[in-house]
Amino acid sequence: MTGAERDRLLRRIGLDAAPPPDVEGLRKVHRAFVSSVPYEDLAVQLGESAPLDPDALVERVCTGGRGGYCFEANTVLCELLRGLGFDVTRHLSIVDERDAHLRDVPVNHMALVARTAAGEAFLAESGWGEGPLDPLPLREGVVRAGAFTCTIEREGDGWWVAKDPPLDAPGLRLADGEATLADFAPHHERLSTSPASSFVRTLIVQMPYDDRVETLRARTLFVDGPGLRERRVLADREAFAVALRDRFGIEPDVLGPERLARLWRAAEAQHEAHRASVAAGG
Repeated sequence: MTGAERDRLLRRIGLDAAPPPDVEGLRKVHRAFVSSVPYEDLAVQLGESAPLDPDALVERVCTGGRGGYCFEANTVLCELLRGLGFDVTRHLSIVDERDAHLRDVPVNHMALVARTAAGEAFLAESGWGEGPLDPLPLREGVVRAGAFTCTIEREGDGWWVAKDPPLDAPGLRLADGEATLADFAPHHERLSTSPASSFVRTLIVQMPYDDRVETLRARTLFVDGPGLRERRVLADREAFAVALRDRFGIEPDVLGPERLARLWRAAEAQHEAHRASVAAGG
């Protein structure tokens, strides 16, 4: 990443200067990134997924308020942190129940471990749609994350990280060994193209806050957190576009009317399929 690209990405997340590669600098850029770059699978929904190319993904994030799902968002965060002088490694990971790896659940996540100039290690995470906003120290213990609690434990040849109260995902498990971007290619292809993939089946956009997580799933808006549980079905394409812009910072004008119409049609179809499944007892 060039200095100009780094500075453009910093401006995209609301920072006007590069923070130093220390703990406070990591917290500043991590919070700014996760608060600004939505977790979203719109490229998958539009059939526009492409290989994990850092330059192309940085360009997407810098244009129209877009983000990406786990592999994509964390690819961009990795590039930014490295451009700021942090030592960052990628790790094969699974977001699921704690025993998922024992049940041979395939890799479905890219975890990042960022080390400061002083060698302190943190889980840097923009690809888990539920947050947290701040990086987590990679050592055993319990950490407050706004209104949530994160528990970090060693487990075999890796780490288990859980968020309480849990929302969509019980937690994530990351392996110790460093992975290359190429190691994620088959998993990215599977999750972005397979009819069995949740990202293919369901439109999702998420933004975490200290006290809640806001989610657009198909045409329903969810607000969840400790003591919070709100649900609202969006009435029409205009309400859908407003939610993308006002809740998640994604500009409908940049998406364009044709792509927005396709996304709304997909959201409507997914909503009706879910209603039919519930009605049938599925």
